[in-house]
Amino acid sequence: MDSKLSRLEEQARSIERGLPPQADDKVRLEATIKSAELYFQALRLADRPSDKKRLDIKVNGLLAQAERLKLGQDAKPTPTKARRRTNLKAPVSTRKLTTRENIILLEGAKLNGFLFRPWTGPPSPAEFSHQDDEPLFTDSNSLPLSAAQLDSFDGWKRPHEALPSVYSSGHDQQGSHEAAVMHLPVAMDLVQDMTSDCSVVASLCALTSRTERGFPKILRTLMHPSDTDTDRLILSSNGKYVFRLYFNGCWRRVDIDDYLPTSKTNRVLHVIDRRHPRLLWPALVEKAYLKVRGGYDFPGSNSGTDLSVLTGWIPQQVFLHDHDIEPDRLWEEIIRHFREGDVLVTIGTGKLPRREQRQLGLAAEHDYAVLDITDHGETRELLIKNPWADGDVWKGAARRRPNANGDPEAQGTDKENAMMPGTFWMDFNSVFQYFENMYLNWNPGLFAHRQDMHFSWTESQTSTSNLLVDNPQIAVTASETGEIWLLIHRHFRTGDYCEATIGKNGYISLYLYDRDGKRVLLSEGAKIRGPFVDSPNTLLRLKAVANTTYTAVVVSQDLPQGKLNFSISTFANSPVLLTEARSEYPQKYALTSAWTRLNAGGNSDSPNHFSNPQYQFSLDAPQKIALVLRVTEPVQSQKATVPDQISQDVSVKVLVVFGGSRITRLRQRDILAHSGDYRRGSTVMEADLGPGSYTIICSTFEPNQVANFSLELHYSSSAKSQPLVQLPAEHAGRLHIQSTPAIFGNGINRLLSPLTALRMSRAAFIARLVNLKTNNADKARSSLFRMTLEQGQGPYKSVIWSSEADESAFSNISSTMRIDDVDLRPSMCAQATGRLWLVLERLPPQGESEDEGTTLGREEALSIDIYTDERIELGPWGRGEG
Repeated sequence: MDSKLSRLEEQARSIERGLPPQADDKVRLEATIKSAELYFQALRLADRPSDKKRLDIKVNGLLAQAERLKLGQDAKPTPTKARRRTNLKAPVSTRKLTTRENIILLEGAKLNGFLFRPWTGPPSPAEFSHQDDEPLFTDSNSLPLSAAQLDSFDGWKRPHEALPSVYSSGHDQQGSHEAAVMHLPVAMDLVQDMTSDCSVVASLCALTSRTERGFPKILRTLMHPSDTDTDRLILSSNGKYVFRLYFNGCWRRVDIDDYLPTSKTNRVLHVIDRRHPRLLWPALVEKAYLKVRGGYDFPGSNSGTDLSVLTGWIPQQVFLHDHDIEPDRLWEEIIRHFREGDVLVTIGTGKLPRREQRQLGLAAEHDYAVLDITDHGETRELLIKNPWADGDVWKGAARRRPNANGDPEAQGTDKENAMMPGTFWMDFNSVFQYFENMYLNWNPGLFAHRQDMHFSWTESQTSTSNLLVDNPQIAVTASETGEIWLLIHRHFRTGDYCEATIGKNGYISLYLYDRDGKRVLLSEGAKIRGPFVDSPNTLLRLKAVANTTYTAVVVSQDLPQGKLNFSISTFANSPVLLTEARSEYPQKYALTSAWTRLNAGGNSDSPNHFSNPQYQFSLDAPQKIALVLRVTEPVQSQKATVPDQISQDVSVKVLVVFGGSRITRLRQRDILAHSGDYRRGSTVMEADLGPGSYTIICSTFEPNQVANFSLELHYSSSAKSQPLVQLPAEHAGRLHIQSTPAIFGNGINRLLSPLTALRMSRAAFIARLVNLKTNNADKARSSLFRMTLEQGQGPYKSVIWSSEADESAFSNISSTMRIDDVDLRPSMCAQATGRLWLVLERLPPQGESEDEGTTLGREEALSIDIYTDERIELGPWGRGEG
């Protein structure tokens, strides 16, 4: 089946490839219909959903093309021409930086063993002059190369030695006698060879194509020396070049020498212009960028990040497979700004099997440059370039422009209309099918106002995704209704984004809340959730309302350890105010504790729930408070070894009741506030409370889960210096006495045992069901019980204390049944008073009776735990009618 499907697809592609560029509409219509029929046959044979989707898009595209041909609307696309001849002026932040922010910018200067100071102005021409007796400029350190590059490395050489050897051949030796140049009045064909920085080369291709379409040069203002009169880059006399690149929060100065890595083979270790190998500036731009990113062994990033460093333009990553993407709206926005020269476009593939790579002619996880965008009628296409020197092109391309790479079809065609090797046209729908990401870099000059803020963040090792208490949070105030763009930029650190840390750099995102600029504790309720990206930048676009303050929160997953510096920038056409988000709770008090084998009591259905850690806090005025409970780390006895795994596996809850003393029984109406359902790793509770003392219970969902945790009380005011105090463990300091099981057998529904107190004593009694070998149905229909302390027996007895809860004499003890803190005197146990008895009574489940035999045949047992100040004695269990 697969072979037949492949044959049909190949036949269809053959028809498309065999269509002459000069063919008239009638010939093209016939070829389009025939190709569509073959693809439709292949669609009917396809089994895999991916094949069906791909072929369906192809068939629909061809049918639409056929309809346009019938109407005579399918003319050749024409290149985009510049509509504006001047660059828009980028806004500059007017916000005054704090001392701490200036320190962050200074910290960002030290990177990869070099110092990149903030930009203060263009260098003097004297920096590039050279005297005969002076050595040429040489950088302090050479940039590292990868192992594969070192295998063919032939040393660092100046351009006059490095460039002439590039692609020189026996039939063209002219290049070996000519010097490097910085400008050529013809189109460029930039490619990579033995470097892994496809994103960098794709970025350079996107930049140069913008200039070739007639838009003002961007790089001329970023690279020195240059000639302002001719608006061209010029060669440096002393081999020194200075770049103005944007990273780590500001424009920075990057100095390089003109040494280039050379190869022993015909492979090339830097970017070149395949048409004009003597062109020097692309290799210098690449070197300056790679100096910032760590060296020629840089594994690559994405073109959006690269272009943001090279140009300072605003990066946006569009996930093409996201269900929220609206292709038509995206197209209209892109082509409108592309025609104005205000957006640079690159695209990237995702993971692709090798077979699919060969079939499609596309490389996996590879960035491509978009050189041009056209639409004519309903035809929407992108001119795409593969930056690899020997890279394939998309096999599905309809080459309406000939390929000049030795293709016989291209012979005799106009050179200006010929396509460069590695380039192809792709319709916009196919971009969504075959590519995973689109990287857009927007001209900041589209906006009139900008504000920057810089901050640091050391993420906790045990932070959880739903808890935002410690995350950086910024208040964003809009002065007018309109769009605001928020860009978060993570500063580069030495060692990040290198070969050794691939897949370990974590993810960042931005969440936006309509909270009047107040800090957010939990992730729920976000107005906008940005995507998580593994690049240093992420953009959130907001339609703001005038005089409204929003809270922007930086969110992360798996960030590397240690302090990280960030910058956030806002872009808008009306003033925007950036400040730190304010807390609703000026005060905070925290305690650390742990769930251990003795107090990990589990949820409220567990018999040991009240053994969980409990706390007391007091308020002297009405106020809103917040409690933050989070698992901080595992104890060593746990099987798991990674702290994050432990915290994610422990689900926790916090609740508050009135009183301030330890709670031993709980009714639903007693709960003043709680954190909701059990949450993994951490939870938050917020409540408005009046003056008084309160008790907090911190619990895990499962009993016997052992972990350390912290409890934070966020509040406004308290008369106490320590407003949060841990209560002693249940029955701490008391003697523990455990009875023999009280077994309710056939016909036995009342058992009692004599109590003897030798001294005045305070005692607590806790009854628990004992597991017996009964079937599941019996467990589900357990009896109701009551526990009492009785003075005497018979007609003159008196019930002194009872376990009654909620005014019910008998209750289900799936958890426990209790009598708390009873004062016992020796006189109560004397024979003259009828002695003191601990009595247990059983009541059959509702709808049953002893006559029906259900309780007569069922055996149940209770055990009694006694916690007492002084030693007391509990006699044997016996029967009694009371």
